[in-house]
Formats: sequence, structure tokens, C-alpha cells
Amino acid sequence: MRLLLFILYFVFITGSFFAQKKGWDSTYYRKYKDKLIVSVFQSYRKYGIDIEQKLVKDSLGLSKIAYIAEANLIYGIELNYDKFNLSIGFKSPSTQTQQKGDTKFRNIALNIGGNRWILETSYRSYTGFYNKNTVNYDTSFTRTGIYDQFPHIKSEAYKTKFLYFTNPGKFSFKSGYSGNYRQLKSAFSFVLSANLYYNRLNSDSSFFPYQVRNYYDTHRSMNGLNVFALAVYGGGSWNLVLWKSFFTNITLVIGPEGQWRNYNYLSPYSNRTLFYTSISGDLRGSIGLNYTKFFIRLTGTSDFSWYNASQISYLSKYGSAHISLGYRFKVKEPKVYHNFKQSKWYKRLG
Repeated sequence: MRLLLFILYFVFITGSFFAQKKGWDSTYYRKYKDKLIVSVFQSYRKYGIDIEQKLVKDSLGLSKIAYIAEANLIYGIELNYDKFNLSIGFKSPSTQTQQKGDTKFRNIALNIGGNRWILETSYRSYTGFYNKNTVNYDTSFTRTGIYDQFPHIKSEAYKTKFLYFTNPGKFSFKSGYSGNYRQLKSAFSFVLSANLYYNRLNSDSSFFPYQVRNYYDTHRSMNGLNVFALAVYGGGSWNLVLWKSFFTNITLVIGPEGQWRNYNYLSPYSNRTLFYTSISGDLRGSIGLNYTKFFIRLTGTSDFSWYNASQISYLSKYGSAHISLGYRFKVKEPKVYHNFKQSKWYKRLG
């Protein structure tokens, strides 16, 4: 958690130099004076890690590994107040524990900013995976339907993403993903982005199932992969508005990423720290109805990172479909917050 706070502080200081220009074109979007927005959500999320070796020719794909977290259905609550957004999610009980095992899940996200820039921070934790490719090496799967399970593999991700929009006077990214703005006319904006994250994947034993370890040679004893990465990339975002209330958004950013990787091994092999360049990206979209008090939206998000090396490749991939029902409440602005709005820090919040 201290690492997440450090990342948040570092990027906030960087982003504070991008001050929001006063005013906007009110014919293109509006900001609601009702500051407190409460929404409940249900989401389907899929998180997986694909591992593939390049040491031995394997035309049948027997050595390929596809770890999946059994934490697909998530419910939670989201709170918006002016430029701050907090979301907390909880896992719904699984009905396939016997076949796929149980995944412990934690998720919290905090977003800050307006229409010129947004700082998105999040923490995700998954403990317990199953191998979707069990059928490749376990002949009993066709009879039992039980996947090979790895309850001690844990994946943690601390992420901070900075989004800067070149057309804040007419374009409101938040109108498609939070409740305090509403796009009135269609508009487009280029997006500049910086992504800073720390991924930690660890286990108390080898990552690789016993039946396929020989394919991985000296890597068979690997039980940790920790990655610190920084990416700077760009793309675009488009809001399409029909009949004033119906909206849809599509956003894509992609670009190069620098990765500092630490590979951990069980004895007698030594740990290694290496630097690589790779590609990462963020694709998201939303669709819904936005009225004066009430809104409903369906959003989809996908992000991915490749950890390729000469002998083994890893692909971390995350996707979600998210439906929210929200309402805007009239509340009196607290005096403390009113004083905060007069400060230079507030004016730098985009």
C-alpha cells in the first residue's frame, strides 16, 4: 500500500502542472452542480496469464499454460464528488469452486481530475488460479472436468495511469465513465498517456505444472516475476451523442513500454534482474443513457502487457464488462471543501 501511495504522489505532482483552463463550451457538454453521485455496479471480469516456452518445439501446445483467476463476477459501489472518484469491488461467490478452485480477490480504485487530465490509480489482487490448458497434459480432465489448480499463486498490481486530453473545451471523457458530466454534442480528442505500474506474481513453488516442467529447462524452478514498468503512449477518444441522452465512447491508447523485470527462482538457481522494451495498451468503451438525475451505462475495458524474453514469454491480460446505475444527489458543499476549491491545488486538478 505504501508503494501505491508513493506512485500516486509522484504522478499527482507531475500532473499538477497541467492546469485546467477556465470555462468550456456549454453547448458541447455540461457539468452537474449536484456534486454527490452514487452508483452501484455489477461487472464481469477476466484476468489471465499466458505462459509459453521457446526452448523446445511443441507443435501440439502441450507446454502452454493459461492461468485464469476464478473471480469473474464482481459487485460494488462507486462514489463521485466533484473531481474525485472512488470505486470498491467485491467478488460474488463462485459456483465452480470444485472444478476451478477459489480465487481471493481485492480491488480498489481512486481517480482524480477533470476534463483536461485524469489520474487513475488502482490496486488489484488475485490469489489462486487454475490452468485452462489442463486438458493438454492431464488425460483425466475429460472424465472429471476438474482443472489443475494453483491456490498459492498470487498476482498483485499497483497501477497509475495519467490521461491528458487535447480538446477539453468540447470533449468530456468523464461523461462516458463517471456521472458528473454529460456530453451534449459529439466530439473527439487526441489522448496523451503515461502508465506507471508494479506487477508482482509469486508462488511458494514453481509456476509450472509438474507434468510440463521439462519443457522449461532451468526455468522450471521459477516462482516469481516482479515487473516495474513505465510507458508513454498516445491515441484518441471519441464521444458520439444521439437524441441528447444516448451516448457511446471508444478510446484506444497504445505504445512502447520500458520494463524492469526481476525473475525469482527456487534454490539452487539465482535470481535475475533484466530490462526489456515491449508494447502495452488500453482499449475501453462505454454506451448508455445520461439524464439530468439518473444515468445507466455499460462500459468495457481491456489492458494488456507482454513480458517477452528469448526463452519464455508471458502475457498479462485483463478485461471487464461493467454495468452501472447511478443517481445525482443535491448536497450542500462542505465549508472545508469550499475553502479547498479556492486553493491553487484545486485549480490544478484538471
